[in-house]
Amino acid sequence: MKRRIILWSGRTAAVLGIALLSGCDYAAPDPSLATGGSVRPGYIPSSPRSSAPASAADKYAAGPRAQEERTAILESSITLIQRAALQPGGDNFRLAVQKLNHYFEGTKPTEYQLGSVAREYLQTQLPPPELKELENRTWSLRDARHLEDCMMYYGIATRVAGTGEELAQVRRVFDWAMRQVQLVPAGSLRAERLGQAYARPYDVLLRGMATEAEGFWAERTWLFMALCRQLGIDTGLITYTKSNSLELVVPKYGTNIEIEATLLGAKKPPKPPIIWICAALIDNKAYLFDARLGLEIPGPYGDGVATLEQALTDPAILDRMNLLGQSPYGTSRASLLASPSKIGILIDSSPGYFSPKMKLLQGELAGKNRTILYRDATEQRDHFTHVLGERNGGVGFWTLPYQVLDRLFKDPRFVESIQASLFLFNREFPLVYARVKQLRGEIDEATQEYVTLRLKPNATWVTDKKKLIPKEVQDALDIYATYYLGLAHLDRNYHDEAEHEENLNNAALMFQRTLELLPEPSPNQPYYNMFRWGANANLGRIYEAKKDYRHAIAHYSQRDPTSQYVGNQLRARELAWRDPMAAPPDPLPAAPAPKPFVPRPEPLKTATAKSRMENLKPPVPGPVRSNP
Repeated sequence: MKRRIILWSGRTAAVLGIALLSGCDYAAPDPSLATGGSVRPGYIPSSPRSSAPASAADKYAAGPRAQEERTAILESSITLIQRAALQPGGDNFRLAVQKLNHYFEGTKPTEYQLGSVAREYLQTQLPPPELKELENRTWSLRDARHLEDCMMYYGIATRVAGTGEELAQVRRVFDWAMRQVQLVPAGSLRAERLGQAYARPYDVLLRGMATEAEGFWAERTWLFMALCRQLGIDTGLITYTKSNSLELVVPKYGTNIEIEATLLGAKKPPKPPIIWICAALIDNKAYLFDARLGLEIPGPYGDGVATLEQALTDPAILDRMNLLGQSPYGTSRASLLASPSKIGILIDSSPGYFSPKMKLLQGELAGKNRTILYRDATEQRDHFTHVLGERNGGVGFWTLPYQVLDRLFKDPRFVESIQASLFLFNREFPLVYARVKQLRGEIDEATQEYVTLRLKPNATWVTDKKKLIPKEVQDALDIYATYYLGLAHLDRNYHDEAEHEENLNNAALMFQRTLELLPEPSPNQPYYNMFRWGANANLGRIYEAKKDYRHAIAHYSQRDPTSQYVGNQLRARELAWRDPMAAPPDPLPAAPAPKPFVPRPEPLKTATAKSRMENLKPPVPGPVRSNP
């Protein structure tokens, strides 16, 4: 489904007199990466080829008092960045950058330089300007954003993963990400005049929606990879190529061109690599996680998590992912083994992780400020090379992260598209503060704020209590608060089965309420109607956990136009096999009828006011424009 974002485009923001998402103050200039969903499914787009941390204290031969002052400077910088998301207005990032530059004054220039091995590898993966930027000694807004992102990811990963074996920790993180972030079709979050821009994990977490367009466009996968990094787990996207063996297909106009070309001695051009799913390296094994379906690849006996080696030796592993009567899974043991390029790996290309600056800062952070900011790219490459052994087809960069993070500071229309999809998280509205607190694990406070903002009459802006939030915006905030309350209850820790049961029941109540409020998603309806899909998927998981399989199957079977539907159907099939003679589930209540959009009444005193009213009407459906 390809739809326009209804009500909250950049134009509507201007109507309301609001600067879109003032907190995301990325710089801007140049053409966009935004897309209407025209990514070639599964194929890698062409792109430019692109030791222990030293202590900052070594720069100073200073006494204890000077060191205390420096420690206070660093702590103040971290605090500014941590508070930025919860303080409307302010100048947190600029001040934090100033303090970081002050803190690292006097650092030896050599400490900002890449090592020879890292440089040799990175120059094959990144464009020359980016390589130079990695060695920039001046701290910037991009660096502060990288630090903010990593602190958010670290807090989530360590809280959700808990303790125990690494595989168990990674499975908890994967499960959390699949519940908290639902899939939406490519192009469904586009704004009028703009395509849908690829989003970084931080923005995906805020809006609770991501797109997976078979490979290169893999936002939920990127989120999972970012969280795993904070656990010290190396991850990468697996790639392979289809064999060039002859396909006996009769062309439309009579002659078999492939056979003719072969008889004449012509060679077929190599096929482009196909991006498959994510591999997480644990105990020198590559475990398989499919964020497109929201499923781990089950192990040999249908439980646990399969490794890549198991999938390559046991055909039943991937055969089990096929749904009878529907499209096959797409990747099989045979296709992996026949890959002329063997098995390739694409690692996260977010440039901040390769910057010597981040290695320096990471060495200074400890205790409550500990965060993973840096990872040696050559060590990741060598780790995958060792695990894959003779199957290794090369380790390179997945270019999407680099492109997104680069365009956020260079491309104004890309930024506008991102901000349009995050309009309800404008700092003048209360939703962003509750969501950030939830993501940080402050569940009680977040829950109270969601309850307070739901169905609130005459709600006002956060910074100007004289301005009312427009009704159509408040209606949307009500939906988000209801759905996010369900997510918050799922996010609660529990100490016994009774408390766990209560959390599940409270979450189910909020997701049921979401379904009662939302019509089926369709053109000219608000994009938040797509939360029906996430509500059904989460209800299926809740009922499955409660061993109420008939209700779980009913919710898993509900319509969802994304690849998550296949994952839901696989879950439903597993439950049906447990009791093949059970009665089929009862049909669920029908969705409410869609309501026609009626703009909020407003005096039409001027031509400008009249045009503003026109801007509030749903746009006429039309073709997706790939580049805004």
